[in-house]
Amino acid sequence: MSKVKVVLVTAALCLVIAGPARAVGDPAPDQHGLTTAGGSQVPSIAQGVTSSPTPTQQAPATAQPGASPEPTASPLASSSTGPAAQPSEEATQRALEAGFAKGEGKAADLHGVADSLYKGKWFSAKAEDKRRCIVRKETGGNYESVSSGGDYRGAYQMSRPLAVGAAWMMQAEVRKEFGAEAVATVEKLRDIPTQKWNRYWQDRAFWTIWRNGSGSDHWRVRGC
Repeated sequence: MSKVKVVLVTAALCLVIAGPARAVGDPAPDQHGLTTAGGSQVPSIAQGVTSSPTPTQQAPATAQPGASPEPTASPLASSSTGPAAQPSEEATQRALEAGFAKGEGKAADLHGVADSLYKGKWFSAKAEDKRRCIVRKETGGNYESVSSGGDYRGAYQMSRPLAVGAAWMMQAEVRKEFGAEAVATVEKLRDIPTQKWNRYWQDRAFWTIWRNGSGSDHWRVRGC
């Protein structure tokens, strides 16, 4: 074989191995993918993977000038406070007596033997039966009673000096319990006949004088 034929054969083999050149306008190999023997294309790795978008971080919200901050829930606000506290027995009784001092309710009833409307500092549960006995024996429970001579008045048949003295003695305690308005009422009692006092003030006057038994000599009643 001549040298010219060898050169031609070698050149032909090189063209077969190299394959057809990419024509102008053909996609690049990485865009085409691989071409199989049957002419179909195998997608490239770049075509089969979808890139995940990079998450965008939100900047923290900035409070606008003049805007009110969002309320923060308080643990105490969501907790149950339970039932409302009930007033004490003493407070309840004092509220009742404030009404009695004005002549309200039972204080306006001036007839009959009943429980003492006053249950304050000088009241004695142990002596309550004795008090009721004195009222029954003295007047039968008539708070408007006046003795035949006019010297003793009211359910407890107090003399005028004794009743006025009781009004003076009650004044300090009344101020502590009910204030200046009630003190003005007590001051007026000194100018009002004892049988005109309502049931509450007569009961209170008795206990103020009785003072745990130290004033019991004012009532020497048989059978009590």
